[in-house]
Amino acid sequence: MSLGSLIRSALVSDGLPQDFDRSLNPVEFDDALLNKMEPHVEELMEDLQRKGPPISCIITDTFFVWAGHTFLSGRSRSWCFLYIITGTSSSTTPIIPSQAMYLQEQDVSTLSHQIIYQAFQSARTADWIISNTVDELDRQTIKELQAQSGIPFSSVGPLFQDHRPKGEVGTSMWAESDCRSWLDKKPKHSVLYASFGSFAHVSKAQIHEMAMGLLQSKRPFLWVHRPDIVASNVQDVLPEGFMENSKDQGLVAQWVSQLDVLSHSSVVGFLTHCGWNSIMESLWLGVPMLAFPLLTDQYTNCRLIVNEWGVAMSLGQVSRSSNNMRSMLVPRQEIALTVVEFMNIDGQDGKILRNNVGSVIEIMKRAVMNGGSSENNLEGFVDYLKGREQSRFP
Repeated sequence: MSLGSLIRSALVSDGLPQDFDRSLNPVEFDDALLNKMEPHVEELMEDLQRKGPPISCIITDTFFVWAGHTFLSGRSRSWCFLYIITGTSSSTTPIIPSQAMYLQEQDVSTLSHQIIYQAFQSARTADWIISNTVDELDRQTIKELQAQSGIPFSSVGPLFQDHRPKGEVGTSMWAESDCRSWLDKKPKHSVLYASFGSFAHVSKAQIHEMAMGLLQSKRPFLWVHRPDIVASNVQDVLPEGFMENSKDQGLVAQWVSQLDVLSHSSVVGFLTHCGWNSIMESLWLGVPMLAFPLLTDQYTNCRLIVNEWGVAMSLGQVSRSSNNMRSMLVPRQEIALTVVEFMNIDGQDGKILRNNVGSVIEIMKRAVMNGGSSENNLEGFVDYLKGREQSRFP
């Protein structure tokens, strides 16, 4: 029996109409998640309780800030309340404000700041915190978090499926393009993979500079270009003539299986927005990164992979405006020059990056092996859950 056959799923309303454009209205969407979604989730929980089997564990992301008081208020504390955070950010040297998570703006009255503040406060009610990182990579940060919170904190990363059985349907929010035949025709370590994730938006002006910078680099590229990368109501954002001029150099796709692309031998590097999942996937598959953070924790993640772990090169100056987007364009000339430098695997910087990536891979692989830190941490958490269950139903 596969694990999938044991998992049931259910849709829950976020309090907004189904046809509401969440991408175009991020403030209204955030407000709904904070103030409107709670009763719908509570209704689902009550329905599940009636149908059985009884709920014994709640797993929630820290940014669903109402989860703690909704699920625990007036209810039995025999439930285990588990928070998941995507990653931690170690630093052995001082961090300047522009590199610190969520601290780039002065206005603390915004909805985003309310959610962030409440998320950190709600995490204090958790019975356990697990994180998609590795003890050996984030030891000091984990030690400080445990000391300050008093809550068990377990690193169980990297958490993802690094291969997909043949015939299995993808779970991406966008339809995936199959780029393998195009990649198969490219020499080993010759292609730059570029993707800015599934959520962050980029200005049309910066998309133009990025497109022309990639073109001017004269290096092969595979660029994931989401339909809503600028906004859901903004189409045709690429420069006029770009697709025709780049057809012999690069490939533009709406969405791809990122693990398939990163594991391909022709890919030499990953131009990334520094989302934590992308970082973990890139490192696990041995691909150095060209860091281009866009918002929130991506700036701290950028510092971590560039300055601390030495597995990435930075693209452009880190800067943000009040709406969490870059306020300074990275010009095409800088993009082109940096891409050329980054993709020179025989150069000194290229060799250093690849050596550092190799060291991190070994740490990650040891962590998930039998007896490794992540494996042990996961087993410890499972034992904790079993103990709680046995105490409820002796």
